[in-house]
Amino acid sequence: MNNHLNDEDWVTQYGTIHKPIDGTPFKRNPSAHEVPHELSLLRGKLTPDEAAMAVNHRRVQGAIPGEGVRYALVGKLRAAGFRVWASPTRRIPGHVSVALVDDDRLWTNDDRDRFDACFESTSWKEGIL
Repeated sequence: MNNHLNDEDWVTQYGTIHKPIDGTPFKRNPSAHEVPHELSLLRGKLTPDEAAMAVNHRRVQGAIPGEGVRYALVGKLRAAGFRVWASPTRRIPGHVSVALVDDDRLWTNDDRDRFDACFESTSWKEGIL
């Protein structure tokens, strides 16, 4: 798989209502103790089932109700001030990382809002939300 991401490439973020972070099913910023200050996304436009199985290999049935995905274009994230790059791992070959261009600082509320605004659509398992 080519590790270069073009601005026209889609990325997927997996989320769940079962363990909301700050009241939202999608992680909006890295935790203060996470170094480097990066978030994990998945390459391509994955379904909730595909994303759930990519992040948890024990999930042979895919996502459960309340789990979902949202999609963004790489170029939109970059235009909003984020660095986006392919960062494949042995367990997740389609892993993508996103960080602030100035990744030495913690994300602010403005950064979180700009990150959220990059996502164009959301898809939930079994359309429950």
